[in-house]
Amino acid sequence: MSDEMEFGVMLSATSNTYGIADADLPDVFRRSGRVAEDSGFDVVVAGDHIVYPKEIPTDYEYSSSGEPPFDTETSVFDVFQVLSHLAAVTDEIDLGTNVVAAPYRHPLVLTKNILTLDALSQGRFDFGVAPGWMKTEFDALGSPFEERGRRTDEFLEIFELACENSIASYEGEHYQFDEVGFHPRPAHDIPIWIGGKSGAAIRRVGQFGTGWSTLWDYPDDVATTRDRIMNAWTDFEREGDPEIAVLRPVSLGPDADPDRLLSGEPADIIEDVETYREAGTTRIIVDFFTTDIDEQLGLMERFGEEVIDAF
Repeated sequence: MSDEMEFGVMLSATSNTYGIADADLPDVFRRSGRVAEDSGFDVVVAGDHIVYPKEIPTDYEYSSSGEPPFDTETSVFDVFQVLSHLAAVTDEIDLGTNVVAAPYRHPLVLTKNILTLDALSQGRFDFGVAPGWMKTEFDALGSPFEERGRRTDEFLEIFELACENSIASYEGEHYQFDEVGFHPRPAHDIPIWIGGKSGAAIRRVGQFGTGWSTLWDYPDDVATTRDRIMNAWTDFEREGDPEIAVLRPVSLGPDADPDRLLSGEPADIIEDVETYREAGTTRIIVDFFTTDIDEQLGLMERFGEEVIDAF
């Protein structure tokens, strides 16, 4: 486990309802990336959806109502193009997916997206990946929902081949191809953050992952899952320790709810981060309770000055 805590910020406006005109969103992305970099964050991440179908499940676990923060009217930007755009206007901050649904794209297309972004960012890409969860989006894309786990495994096998070999072939249950070239070559060892909490997800962390990425989990939950990950880590004879990233909304200031994690005065938030670190967390990714961009940018700056600087 890394001794140094890393901090990231979620670029939620790429795929959530913000009420901002499409023409204005690129400027929002640029401003957010630059402020995150200037404020000392290690990484900016964005989620991945391709289309929002009319029928969206209403059991979304990350909102109190179960209603997701998006619908068919929501602008949803391609995550790889957005992060490539940010690569051109930032210098040092890493750029990540949190997370890509692997079965949305053919493995060769997804691998091309990753290698291209890694090259354009000169080795600043972090890859978060999971099988996906929205069945109606799978239906719209013609990807069998019930096969998403095995297709994710095959993609990870193919991506491992691509990182290790400039030319390779593959023969799997769902994907097959004769020898092809994988270019551009990776600019660095691309970190792989595996999402999900199932037994298969934990196994993927041990088999393929640099670490595990989760949303909203409490420190006790992180510690419990880390024990499961360590068992998988041992099964696959991995060296070192897995990285663990937790995404949570942040609220900083006297009006923040002190009963929420990462909410309150700087000292309260620093204490929460320390609790997460003790549970095995190596990266905290902050999101926001507000969709007001100016408020978000102000929170980034304050978080950098009053929290990140403490680490």
